[in-house]
Amino acid sequence: MLTTIVCCAISLAITQPVSDTILPAIYDIVIHEVMAKPSPVKGLPAVEYIELYNRNAATVLLKNCILAVNKREVILPNIALPPAGILLLCNSAATDSFVAPLIAGIDKWPPIPDDTGLIALYSSNRKVLHAVNYNKSWYGRADRANGGFSLEMINAAIPCAGKSNWCASTAVAGGTPGMANAASSDWDDKQLPDLLYAGIVDKNNLSLTFAQSIDSSLAADVGNFKLIDKSTGIPLQPAAVRVMPPLLNTIQLQLAQPLENGHGYTVLVAGIRNCQGRESIVYRSLETGWPELPGIGGVMVSEILFHPVSTYPSFIEIVNRTATMVDLKSLRLQNVRADGRLDAAKAVSAESRLLAPGHCVALTTDQQRLCSRYNCRDASAFLETTLPTTYVGEGRLRLLRADSLLLDEVMYNENWHFPLLTDSEGASLERITFEHPAIGQGDWQSTAGTYGYATPGWLPEQQMDSDALVFQNLTPVFTPENIAGNNQAKCSYNLGNQQWVGNAWIYDVTGRPIRTLARNMLVSGNGFLTWDGYDEKKVLLPAGVYIFLFEIFNLKGRTRRWKQAVVMARNLN
Repeated sequence: MLTTIVCCAISLAITQPVSDTILPAIYDIVIHEVMAKPSPVKGLPAVEYIELYNRNAATVLLKNCILAVNKREVILPNIALPPAGILLLCNSAATDSFVAPLIAGIDKWPPIPDDTGLIALYSSNRKVLHAVNYNKSWYGRADRANGGFSLEMINAAIPCAGKSNWCASTAVAGGTPGMANAASSDWDDKQLPDLLYAGIVDKNNLSLTFAQSIDSSLAADVGNFKLIDKSTGIPLQPAAVRVMPPLLNTIQLQLAQPLENGHGYTVLVAGIRNCQGRESIVYRSLETGWPELPGIGGVMVSEILFHPVSTYPSFIEIVNRTATMVDLKSLRLQNVRADGRLDAAKAVSAESRLLAPGHCVALTTDQQRLCSRYNCRDASAFLETTLPTTYVGEGRLRLLRADSLLLDEVMYNENWHFPLLTDSEGASLERITFEHPAIGQGDWQSTAGTYGYATPGWLPEQQMDSDALVFQNLTPVFTPENIAGNNQAKCSYNLGNQQWVGNAWIYDVTGRPIRTLARNMLVSGNGFLTWDGYDEKKVLLPAGVYIFLFEIFNLKGRTRRWKQAVVMARNLN
């Protein structure tokens, strides 16, 4: 696809000295605010704009720098941006609509897409200065994603943080064009450049994607990467490494030897840092290999959240049941309407992304929002994508290959939730069997409350097939003041494959109730109950013997009850 470059006339609202300036390096100048959808207006002109911010302590010359919005590019003229200076860019015809210290009007304004777009800033020699690939989930609030509010960077000190460092403007007017961002703070989530997933370019080139933009100079060292053939145990050194612009969160490994069919590989990375110099500690390896197209039942739907709590996204989880890598780019999801008509199939992934054998991935529109409610164990087990339509009451989904081979078909229904679950809003259905299409009530069960009513991106531990019911005290003695070690009382349970409603309490030795740990919670499989030593009023109790009481009942009227004693010790001060 051709890229259009426009050398445009720009009118400045003020006169600036241009002496003692420097040319920009990466992150000296950053994209600071974006008004992609100005209507319906909240208090600002109905005009798109982009804000640039100078992070350098010197005045930076923007002469011949390039601003790109998707495939449309404009060349910036001789603008000197002072330290901490903010440059407002908008259509030349709209400069009089704003009051700001520094405004530049662009004659041929590159339109900013409403919902999803890639905005990048390059130096005059096409080196990346900064880039953002926003979508509607970046606003953090659905009501502000519908128009009239800008996206603002929260902390300019961490420009490589991506989505977590952006939100909808908190200004009453909907934005702060040319001024300090209303959402500005010194927030830092300590995010690391974790290795998320691998993709395939061809048999000689492998792509690796990280959670953040990475230091491209460090990442270009082939010594930071190893590829181990699991069949032989022999480490293979890549021949070359390329950090892919403009987001700089993906690298392409050129392999010295091509990937072989049927071989599994482990990728190891080291020395990869973000713009703050932070290096990933845990997520520095993953499994990869040459993918094969799955057959019928090779990839299946494992969990669906179709009735999320208001303002939270739904998700569809799929699992790779084959013994080989599967490329998510080769898969499609399709909604089946009530009358049997088929909606257009939607690609699971727009880019190559490998799913390892036995692994699952949760497909959602907003990973960050979803994980603010549920227990998300692995950031690499999520893919933000456009989902097919799901319905609150009931529905039907098909999982296909790109060549239209049907891999799996499932039906879901609100009435298939556990009957004693008082409110199924926010609770997912998890698949019980993968031996046939899940099209009936007996193929699904409500995800247990002990798991948070949904397990996006991970599969609960295999449940026992026997009816054995076990309740066990794992910490006979605990001390709440301990910084590490046994600072909580913990009991485990194994309830088999059945679903139960559970209640749990703490009593003292006189039989007086101290704390309610669970009330009418849906439980099944394996889980834990914990107690921190506090009563209902958040008062730390004295040392002594206390009793765990766990009671469960099911739809058949069966009731079970267990008691376990636990000793709470206290540190002597």
